[in-house]
Amino acid sequence: MLRFAVRTTAAARATATPGPAVIPDGTRFRPWRILRTAPATIWAITLLFTAVLAGWSVMVPQYHAPDEPNHVDAVMRLVEGKGWPHPGHVVVTRGGVGAIIAAPYGSDKRPRDLSAGPFTAAQAAPRDERPSWEELERTPAPAGGIQQIVQHPPLYYWVNAVILKAIPDGGDNLRWDEIIGILRLVSVAMVAPLPLLAWAGAHRLSDGSRVAGTCAALVPLAIPELAHIGSSVNNDNLLVLTAGLATVGIVYVLRGDTSLRTAAWTGGFLGLALMTKSLAIVLVPMAALAYVLAWSRARRDARALRATTAATRALDVGAGAGAGADAGAASGGDGRVDARPFRLADTGPAGPSAAAQRLPWRQILLGGAIMVALGGWWWIVNVVRWGSFQPETPGFPLGQYLGDDWGAYREIVINGTILRWWGSFGWFEVNLTTVPVRTGTALVIFFFALALIRARNWRIRVDLMLLLWVTWGLFGLMTLQSAKNFDKQFHVSGISGRYLYAGLASLAIGVGLGAAATGRYLSRIMPLLFLAGAVTLQVWSITMVFPHFWRPQGGDLGDAWDDMAAWSPWSEGTLVCIAVAVCALAVATLAGCLWVLVVGERDARPSRSARGVVLAGAGVATETRGRSG
Repeated sequence: MLRFAVRTTAAARATATPGPAVIPDGTRFRPWRILRTAPATIWAITLLFTAVLAGWSVMVPQYHAPDEPNHVDAVMRLVEGKGWPHPGHVVVTRGGVGAIIAAPYGSDKRPRDLSAGPFTAAQAAPRDERPSWEELERTPAPAGGIQQIVQHPPLYYWVNAVILKAIPDGGDNLRWDEIIGILRLVSVAMVAPLPLLAWAGAHRLSDGSRVAGTCAALVPLAIPELAHIGSSVNNDNLLVLTAGLATVGIVYVLRGDTSLRTAAWTGGFLGLALMTKSLAIVLVPMAALAYVLAWSRARRDARALRATTAATRALDVGAGAGAGADAGAASGGDGRVDARPFRLADTGPAGPSAAAQRLPWRQILLGGAIMVALGGWWWIVNVVRWGSFQPETPGFPLGQYLGDDWGAYREIVINGTILRWWGSFGWFEVNLTTVPVRTGTALVIFFFALALIRARNWRIRVDLMLLLWVTWGLFGLMTLQSAKNFDKQFHVSGISGRYLYAGLASLAIGVGLGAAATGRYLSRIMPLLFLAGAVTLQVWSITMVFPHFWRPQGGDLGDAWDDMAAWSPWSEGTLVCIAVAVCALAVATLAGCLWVLVVGERDARPSRSARGVVLAGAGVATETRGRSG
């Protein structure tokens, strides 16, 4: 018995030897499984976000969104079979100019000058008298301005053109306001899955934290500018979707899923993102580094497992003389071996697979090939044919003139980007005040920093820093392009918060993990606080935007509703249904957040093998032996 106690103590000391954390192969990335396993609360948040986007698509007047007239005109070029020419060789079509004049944007005499509003019902033509796009093409109109949108890849516009042409008697036979309304709803459908994607990434990275997933899903709802841009005609919306899908795939890679199927999914999403906008290039090094990290971790875990197993066997050999004497005691005292059944999960992780320890050249090659085939080829052709990654548009307006004042330029780059990330609506016509913008920014920084500080181990910290790269990479790329133009011409352009939305899924994941790191009891209330903050920001923004565009001089909110309904492409009954849906889904989301408060933190407790994964200093084989023995 004394020798058995000495052996047990030696094994315990070996177990306490510090060692690296071991993370087993992650769950496979299957997009359809994410849809099936999402909790009801996440679906309520996603549907609420969709309804809010639909409301914003009607609340903001047609063409009162950045570059929306040119985006719509670019879609209609494809609908009418006019192709996708090289930048500098095309202007806005006659139908595009006619739509600008008919919309609450310009006028016959000054089509390019933005109308400030408010817009009244008396100014709106009855729906049955509004011309179709084809009729606008036949109506004389002033010459169109430069069409700069053709510098982008055509995927977003092709998708919209296919949808318009698939509508019975659709295409250019639809009214101009119907076309804008439908294209806005297509953008809504593209951005709507963002809460679901944020939940999926946070849920996987946090090993099933209900609080992290719920709070991550609520982050998109708390950004009013996203609701505005996401409900307008803009190619950033498809980039938000494809970048979010790629981000979730990369999170699964970081958690150990290095299968060829996941590589194919991730490469496909990256390719679609590259076929949408040049900003997607920042996702490529992130994906490659994720595979390098997963491979390095698998090799390190395998070495740790072999070393621990060898140490345990050495203890067995050293105690061999006493093993026979103690066998009876260990087996129950009667000399019989304990043959009771046990669950495989109770034996602990088996370590990384042999495939995970191999250099991931197959995965990178497969994902890269799919990425190039779906979208990367566009940029390769640009470099080979035009000598530039993204050709410039000759004759395009230079932007705001600042003179040789780099201080003013930095002010716009930093504070202007933050403001336009949270809420600068229309053509920067209505802006959120300083208090919500600074408060929201401080909270995002706080929760992401908290996630980094209180992460379980350094691997999670590295993963979060990799996710943060997307936002910083987008900001750096935007600033670099803008600074080069400013240095040459002293005009500032290309600065907008929406250019950072491709990193919104990554940012929401980090914020969600930070909310879950506030403590065992405080974290339960975080979903309620996040929902309260989102509702506050949305209501704050709506009370600024809605009266600005629709309430007439001396009128009330009822008059503003009538004006908005008169200009809307949809009936007033449809607008009432959207408002009712927002209220009902807000109540459902509130109930889901209360359920998280009552039930607790974990959505799905990790298996026993997974609980033995993160080793604060325990060898896997020794821990497994201790459990089974």
